[in-house]
Amino acid sequence: MKLLLNSPIWYILVCILLAGFGAYLLYRKDKNLSELSSTWKRILGAFRFLSLFFLTFLLLEPLLEYTKSKVEKPILVIAQDSSESILNKQDSLAFAENLSDKINKLRNELASDYEVVSYTFGKELKEEMNVDFQQKTTNLSNVFKEIQQRYYNRNLGGIIIASDGIYNKGSNPIYEVEKLKQVPVYSIALGDTIAQKDVWIDQIIHNKLAYKGNSFPIVVEIASEKIIGESSEVQLIKNGKVLESKPINFSKEREIKQIRFETKANQTGLQKYTVTVKGVKGESTLINNTQSFYVDVLESKQQILLVANSPHPDVQAIKSAIVSNENYELKVELAENFSGNPKKYGMIITHNLPSAQYPMKKMFESKTPTLSFLGNQTDFNAYNSLKQGLSISNVKNFTEAGAYFNSKYSGFKVSGGLINSLSSFRPLQVPFSTQYQVGNSVEVAFYQRIGPAKTNYPMLGFGTANEKKVGFFVGEGIWGWRLQEYAENGSSQFVDELLQQAVQLLVAKEDKSRFKVSGKSNYELGEKVQFDAEVYNKSYELDNSGEVTMKLIDENKKEYDYQFSPQGDAYSLDAGQLSSGSYSYKATTIVDGKSIAKTGEFSINSLGLEQKNTQANHQLLYQLSSVTGGDMVSLEDINSFSQSIRDNKNLANVIYQEKEIDDLIDLKYIFFLLLLLLGVEWFVRKRNGGY
Repeated sequence: MKLLLNSPIWYILVCILLAGFGAYLLYRKDKNLSELSSTWKRILGAFRFLSLFFLTFLLLEPLLEYTKSKVEKPILVIAQDSSESILNKQDSLAFAENLSDKINKLRNELASDYEVVSYTFGKELKEEMNVDFQQKTTNLSNVFKEIQQRYYNRNLGGIIIASDGIYNKGSNPIYEVEKLKQVPVYSIALGDTIAQKDVWIDQIIHNKLAYKGNSFPIVVEIASEKIIGESSEVQLIKNGKVLESKPINFSKEREIKQIRFETKANQTGLQKYTVTVKGVKGESTLINNTQSFYVDVLESKQQILLVANSPHPDVQAIKSAIVSNENYELKVELAENFSGNPKKYGMIITHNLPSAQYPMKKMFESKTPTLSFLGNQTDFNAYNSLKQGLSISNVKNFTEAGAYFNSKYSGFKVSGGLINSLSSFRPLQVPFSTQYQVGNSVEVAFYQRIGPAKTNYPMLGFGTANEKKVGFFVGEGIWGWRLQEYAENGSSQFVDELLQQAVQLLVAKEDKSRFKVSGKSNYELGEKVQFDAEVYNKSYELDNSGEVTMKLIDENKKEYDYQFSPQGDAYSLDAGQLSSGSYSYKATTIVDGKSIAKTGEFSINSLGLEQKNTQANHQLLYQLSSVTGGDMVSLEDINSFSQSIRDNKNLANVIYQEKEIDDLIDLKYIFFLLLLLLGVEWFVRKRNGGY
């Protein structure tokens, strides 16, 4: 414990002198206390001295520093699998009650010595105790990843996981468990490991998008267990009609076979297809023999032209990012070979143009939206004269610059992953100039960062110029961003997403309507169906004073009515979880006394992942426990877990010492000491006629 002063230490001497002088004046010649003994006078004088000293000393605002010890018990996390596969081949009610009773008993036994927290999991980890076994997917790796993040730098003693070991989302959980240093995993093995005679659709590989008139492939992977020397039939069905049928023969104890179909997209909109494999005699279940999927059939792809001054790795990076989106058809040309009509395309991307050799004036002056990548070969005087929303004058060679995001940018959402990565990305080659000028209608998304300094020089921006949409990217080397992200994360997701968003912003036809509705075109079973809506007044300002309603219609023509809720200046709707199938919707509102409607379609896929594999994977649970120094038991032997956990000497209390500083005047015992000193003095003086 230490006393700290904000004032010079000699101020304490002043407090002593003031307190001593006050006590001396009061008791030196007090005639009212003439009958009081000299001993009592000295005691009362001392009390007065101490009272005055403490009062004056507290005016100096002294602080008290002390060390506080905190004991944290080991944390035990109990995570229960709440997915559908747990109840495969089980008496659901009896099993659920038995599991709940045994887990609660274990929790109560451990609660006296450990901090026990409970979760359930399926697709996500949820902080709750009620298990309903309704989760449509299981992501075991996410369980350990979430626990690691939530209890980082905490005294995490162990993880108890009750599961059948079946996972159908995420990566192998072994990789995440290995990151949990010295945290044992105790597994409670659920489910049945005995393989049953079964055939099921393991996976359907298909296009999410197709274009009218085109044929597209459908690859069906059929898995089988204990079906040897038997045959079946796989059918592709649409609108109740069998489009194609193919035989399949089974020759091994366990195998996966591929059946390929090819069909033609004849109708636009969401099209439902169903694949069915006929059951064989003695098969344990037929639930997993049928699976449906949806393909969004569009009229045609957006045509995009990429024209480059010369070959460059940035051109390949841009191309790779754009062609990964099935909505776009990209044509790449060198400037020396291009002689086409810019009006044929929905958008033009230029790289290092205009240049001294290829001014490309006709292309830039067309009304086709343009995204310009400006670099070492760009003729900036020619570019400035084209009035493309940006002017860079007096360029003196090139320098290196990174990028930072403009938090006020509103053109599209930039992912947090990219924003966080920008500071670590290698710098680009940018024109060395202090004379950047951005058009009034241009909004900057990224600015240049030179070394640690953030500048107001634009790097990426979008707007309008010469009655068309324009965009610019200042700098060469975006291929390095893409390569670096892939090396660090195993994908170039964030950089590709940025380039695709830039293209989408420029290629999209401007919606001048005063009522807009947006939502996903495809949802997974169990995912919440959500929509956003915007209504604009005559000045094209957001206005949510009216009412917006939506009618959903499912495949059976059953209708569901919803109402949007105001959210900020716009509207939002959470329709919750809906059953699988295709839906159409009609959203309606009133604008200037007139009814306006927006229509659309979406689908909800029935994955059936929990029904595909019905055999419990206890080997995985054993590995999870083995690599971490834990243990695995069956549900019947769960009573032995309590002692096994207590025998682990690594599960010990952790004592933390924290330094705290308080104002001395806040301590209650100082108040009571002053009250005692003044109270005793007052009482004795009052009793002896001192007042």
